Amino acid sequence: MIRVLALLTGLLLFVPLSWAEEPQVVEIEVTGMTCPFCVYGTEKKLHQLPGVEEAEVSLKSKTVRIVMAPGETADLEAIRTAITDAGFTPGEITSDVAAGAPTGTQ
Repeated sequence: MIRVLALLTGLLLFVPLSWAEEPQVVEIEVTGMTCPFCVYGTEKKLHQLPGVEEAEVSLKSKTVRIVMAPGETADLEAIRTAITDAGFTPGEITSDVAAGAPTGTQ
């Protein structure tokens, strides 16, 4: 009986994890960034966008990596606008969406 209860408990803990939705990850090439203030300003603009859970700017690789909240979809045009408003030029955007959905570049 104890084994059955342990097995059921284990299954109940595993099921919600298997249904968890993968967050959308967006990566963007950005030109014009030259200093840590560029990084801070760009991250600040991106964090203001709805659904953005994490925004990480790399000065070294000149890229931005955005992780959306689970269930949220990135507004690529709003991301481009935020980067432009921060004073930089957005380049190619690569989006890796939740499992089972299409991926693409823009």
